[in-house]
Amino acid sequence: MKYALMTFLAAVLLASCSKKEDAKTVVVKPKVEIPQEVFAKKLDKGVAVLEARKGKAGDKITVQGKIMGSPKPFVDGRASFIIGDPAKLTSCDLKEGDPCEVPWDVCCEDSQDIADATLSIQIVDANGKVLKTGLKGINGLKELSNVVIEGTVDSGSTESSMIVNASSITVVK
Repeated sequence: MKYALMTFLAAVLLASCSKKEDAKTVVVKPKVEIPQEVFAKKLDKGVAVLEARKGKAGDKITVQGKIMGSPKPFVDGRASFIIGDPAKLTSCDLKEGDPCEVPWDVCCEDSQDIADATLSIQIVDANGKVLKTGLKGINGLKELSNVVIEGTVDSGSTESSMIVNASSITVVK
């Protein structure tokens, strides 16, 4: 026992006497890739957002809409964005003389109409977690893009906040 204790103390003393170098820890976050199959299928059309909002958790749906409904419809660092129903909401760029800085926020619309006519789109991994990567700019996704989404209504959806887990996304030109 004495021998083990003396060996330990000698090791501590030698370690404390050695020259210490400043170590810098570099954290590299892995880039999450969007599965290619999400953009591979070409979808023609889907139901309007107002119709899609009638869906329940687990329902498979195809919905079409326009990326709008918030000043920042894309969630930074997450594979998620908001779409609105252009039959119910008019983006500010389509209103003559509208002074809005960001026309996709639909700020001139009634807040209840915005809540009723928008839904969240997200891409999730095999465990149901939203991918930790942004979608803005991917395959032409940007504010005011018209899109068709195929997916499943998320179990976390509520009557006031619908979420669709996208399996396919098409930007309509």
